[in-house]
This record gives sequence, C-alpha cells and structure tokens, in this order.
Amino acid sequence: MELWIKDLKCLHGDRMSCGKFKANQFRLFLYAAAYVMLYQLKHKAFEGTEIASFTMDSFLKKIMLSAVLIIEQKCAIKVSFAPHHRYRAEITKLLSTIAA
Repeated sequence: MELWIKDLKCLHGDRMSCGKFKANQFRLFLYAAAYVMLYQLKHKAFEGTEIASFTMDSFLKKIMLSAVLIIEQKCAIKVSFAPHHRYRAEITKLLSTIAA
C-alpha cells in the first residue's frame, strides 16, 4: 500500500493548490486516472520484462521520458530511439504490437 502512495506522489497527486473542494477533488481524480493508465501500461504491455517491476518514478524516467525522433510520412509515423537505449528492444516490440 505504501508503494502505491509513493507512486501517486511521484505523479504529483498530492498537489492540491485550489481552495475549493470540488476543484481539488477533480484534480485528484485526474491524477488517479493517470496513475491507473500508467500502471496498466507498465504491467500489461511490458509483462514478463524487467520494466514491469519498475517503480512509477523509474518507469517515467527510463521509459516515458525517452528521447525519440518522430517522422511523419504520408501514410505512416516512424518512431526512432537512440541506438544505445537500454530498453530499446522492449519498447520496439511494444510499438510493433500496437502498430499491427
């Protein structure tokens, strides 16, 4: 349970900057929805890999914030990672699965 709280704080889910309850409640709802989407992506898309066991902070820093080159073509979008990216094979496998 404590790790989930830590992961939610990593997404800045503890920031309640408005003085109104409804605004803070909606903001917390959006943070929780973002957490659930990232959690599902991490565990379902990268099942059986080292990435599935990452904390949310590690997942964001090592996977989601990866530098990529995106080239838009007439009928396709090409995503290129740095050749030395540590998790390039796993990410490429995921993207090819999505594209198929």
